Amino acid sequence: MQNTDFEEPAEEKSKIVSVKTQVGKEQNTADLINSRANKSKVKIPSILVTPELRGYIFLESYDKERIRDMIKTISYARNMLEGDIPIDQIEHFLTPASAVAKISEGDVVEMVAGPFRGETAKVTHIDDTKEEITVELFESVVPIPITVRGEQVRVIKRKEEQEKGKEE
Repeated sequence: MQNTDFEEPAEEKSKIVSVKTQVGKEQNTADLINSRANKSKVKIPSILVTPELRGYIFLESYDKERIRDMIKTISYARNMLEGDIPIDQIEHFLTPASAVAKISEGDVVEMVAGPFRGETAKVTHIDDTKEEITVELFESVVPIPITVRGEQVRVIKRKEEQEKGKEE
């Protein structure tokens, strides 16, 4: 017998839950959860795997108990954390970070891709809109400015660190 005092909501509201996983296996866990959900007809509108947060993935779901039962059978999934996660707590993961945001003029970088891979250079200019940086290679005889994409470099030494080293 059903209780008719409460009105059923016309549209179920999805909740965001966090699943603890084996570190380094977040993407595998998300893929396994997605395929199991499709087979068992569990509705999961979205899954978020973020490289900044190792060992956790976020699922948007309508039925937490079915998710909890399903992850028990997935080898890389450890458990589901209690409580729902408000969207504003994970919103910053949804907007992509700029490749040049953490690079500043004067930094020493290593080229990690392209024809100058392995070379070190000094950053001379940053173009935030195009996500490109201009560098001058240390090894070259004549300093020639080269413009590369921000994701093609890795910061070795920050400008502030270089200035501290000179003071000491």
